[in-house]
Amino acid sequence: MNIAPLTDIRPAGPVHSTGPAAPVTHDLHHAPDVPISGPVPVLSARRLVKSYGEKGTGTLALDGVDLDVARADSIAVMGPSGCGKTTLLHTLAGILRPTSGTVLHDGTDLAPLPDRRRTRLRRSVFGFVFQDGQLLPELTAVENVMLPRMLGGVSRRAASSEARSWLDRLGLDGTHDRRPGQLSGGQAQRVAIARALAGRPSVVFADEPTGALDQTTGQSVLQVLVEACRESGASLVMVTHDPTVAVACRRTVAMRDGRIDREFQRPQQNTGGAR
Repeated sequence: MNIAPLTDIRPAGPVHSTGPAAPVTHDLHHAPDVPISGPVPVLSARRLVKSYGEKGTGTLALDGVDLDVARADSIAVMGPSGCGKTTLLHTLAGILRPTSGTVLHDGTDLAPLPDRRRTRLRRSVFGFVFQDGQLLPELTAVENVMLPRMLGGVSRRAASSEARSWLDRLGLDGTHDRRPGQLSGGQAQRVAIARALAGRPSVVFADEPTGALDQTTGQSVLQVLVEACRESGASLVMVTHDPTVAVACRRTVAMRDGRIDREFQRPQQNTGGAR
């Protein structure tokens, strides 16, 4: 993969300059609570706090996080173990309710939605790719991809057609009827990617999607994931501890102690207009 170098970007807010300055690391702990200029985000978090413990006390996993996810954007969330990156992903996806703050998807706050509506949202609007794929071992590859679509009300015939199309697009033709135990690790993760994208989600959440793979297979799966999201127009929010994985995304946010500590952005690249 030809990856452009990362460059620092400044946090939202007024910037005063009297001339050229050396690159600096920007502290985002006290960034103002205003949206970053640009397209309206598909997902927006404001003053996001998540505490574990009785009555919101105890471990503070998120401490006032602000984050916008633009349409068709790709964001890698990095940081040491325990910094809150997986909690952030689960809160953005509506799996966890924040202790305080808001997560807006297309202007709708996820936190007050009843469990049934949040479940429906995760099934029909969001896609998920996990470290171990979490495929059902008793189902074939095509059945694993079909299942969420059928649970969402899509007919078996339509779900099968969608699943087979996505598996073929991801280089898995000939594996439709194999069960997970008959697939390599890379093939299984591609099935998980097909499952995540089959419903044309607006956002795909990936939690260490290459963490269980060797480097060569991981890079191949990563490229498939990023390119498939880009082509389908889905935004990608990916948690990773690996900087070689993070640079596949257009933006990287580095977390520390439940906060976004730094943010980096790669220059926009011309993708030929394909989405």
